[in-house]
Amino acid sequence: MRNQSTRQDDLKTKAGSSLDDTLFIRELDVTKQETIDKTVKEIVEREGRIDVLVNNAGVVTPDWWETGPMKSFYDIMEVNFFGCVRMTKAVVPYMKKQRSGRILQFSSVLGLIAAPELTQYISAKFALEGFSESVAPPLRKFNVWVSIIQIGYVTTELTAQFGPNPTALLKAAAKDIPEDTRGIVERMVSTNSEDVYGSEAQTTGDIAKFMEDVIISEKPDFRYQTSQSVQEIARRRLLDPTGNEMMDTWMKQ
Repeated sequence: MRNQSTRQDDLKTKAGSSLDDTLFIRELDVTKQETIDKTVKEIVEREGRIDVLVNNAGVVTPDWWETGPMKSFYDIMEVNFFGCVRMTKAVVPYMKKQRSGRILQFSSVLGLIAAPELTQYISAKFALEGFSESVAPPLRKFNVWVSIIQIGYVTTELTAQFGPNPTALLKAAAKDIPEDTRGIVERMVSTNSEDVYGSEAQTTGDIAKFMEDVIISEKPDFRYQTSQSVQEIARRRLLDPTGNEMMDTWMKQ
């Protein structure tokens, strides 16, 4: 957790008898290298190895890219992309030495297709996809398997504040959207959000079970889509090398 002084009571309650037996709560902020080093070192000293890394830290900032501060881009990249890079760098030496490991990189349907109201978030997910595809092949030589998990709409505390589509997020950023663009973006989002995000809401329990199956797989795939709607978008993406179909999807009114 980023801050152990807040929000850990609920996790402790749910952990029950597994707390400090098979589940250990530690402080770690993916933007602070010293907390990464401290936690990884503690795990290795206690267990002698690290078998699995799940990179799922993420934030969303509702600023419009054209007029919003560059700081919003930096902040999101710092967590959603560079945080994953830092964590991967921290565990890979141990996984290579032990000749085994699983690294799950949480991407999104928005690592497949872009949307006008989430430019910063999408930029980080596209970067994560590229990073993961670059490092995965040589790591397989050490029996370290990198897998990208492309999720759709998952009901979490983060997504609850935006509802089942990005309308609330768009409204939060609307004040920054230039007048000549605002109407265009609003129509695009209201018309196409279900095409992009899908209508299959999944729970964190669904995703946890999905993760378990990937982790215990002898030879995990490189990319996974957690729902049929995300699979369909991946299929359409691969069958459209020009990108025109996706452009047309957003441009329809």
